[in-house]
Amino acid sequence: MSDNGQNKDGFTPEDEKKFAGNSLRQYGVYSGIVFQMLATMGLAFWGGKKLNDHFGIESNLLTLGIGLLGMGLAFYNLINQLKNIQNEDKK
Repeated sequence: MSDNGQNKDGFTPEDEKKFAGNSLRQYGVYSGIVFQMLATMGLAFWGGKKLNDHFGIESNLLTLGIGLLGMGLAFYNLINQLKNIQNEDKK
């Protein structure tokens, strides 16, 4: 097999740049991040509510605390994923 600038998958560097710049692919990546954030925050608030009900605490202290922790984790994950995307775009 001759090596004509293709990688092991058969794509040339120009093909990889076209694929990386595809706007539909970018839309999928960013929408995936949004759904992941919503799932993280939703599960955190739901879990906080379940724990709050389980322990019989009348104030929603656990719901709020665990929900805010989930929001913090979701935003931390968002920042890391956006940094990774930015680093990939620079390559």
